[in-house]
Amino acid sequence: MRPEGSAYMIPQMEYDEQPISRTYQYRKAMKPILEQLTNGRVPQVIKPMLEQLTNGRVMKPMLERKRRARINRCLDELKELMVSALQAEGENVSKLEKADILELTVRHLHKLRAHRSLRLTPEAAYADRFRAGFTHCAAEVSQYIASTVATPAPVDAAVGAKLLQHLGSCIRRMDTTPVASPSPVGAPQSYGGAYTPPASPQDDATSVKMEEALPVWRPW
Repeated sequence: MRPEGSAYMIPQMEYDEQPISRTYQYRKAMKPILEQLTNGRVPQVIKPMLEQLTNGRVMKPMLERKRRARINRCLDELKELMVSALQAEGENVSKLEKADILELTVRHLHKLRAHRSLRLTPEAAYADRFRAGFTHCAAEVSQYIASTVATPAPVDAAVGAKLLQHLGSCIRRMDTTPVASPSPVGAPQSYGGAYTPPASPQDDATSVKMEEALPVWRPW
């Protein structure tokens, strides 16, 4: 029985046997060094190590924040892309968590691969699109020239004929030019129907004369 009002005292032997935590040991060992660092009396031998330790502690949170900012930015962009893709498919998505964004992205990519939509577009498809677009533009030019015949300021007949002959020769060249075979990754691409400038003014004049000898191209 201990007397009333007296504080309970731990026996000295029992107190000495209590384990000391590593944090306490570290603080106890670093206390004099930190005091010297505060007072500017740090030995030159350990000063670089302390600076490296301090810089590492400071830089690690900064790098972690930057890494998380990059992840969040990419997730936001991915969310916008996925919401647009799902809305195009008729699905209405209002709120997506980070895990939902990643899961929907994986599903969408699997769906595209199953429908073979992830394959690269063949070069022939690009050539066909270019040819179709060029032909459509040539038809628009021809219709415009024909529509100005009855106007007060019609297009000069000689200029219109040369322009139509030039467009017709370009379309014939595109029809006869074979599409180049696929080139390796990193190699320059060559597309069918690419424009090649004349080597000299003499060549240009010769081509104009040849075009004048050809019949005028008309889209109808």
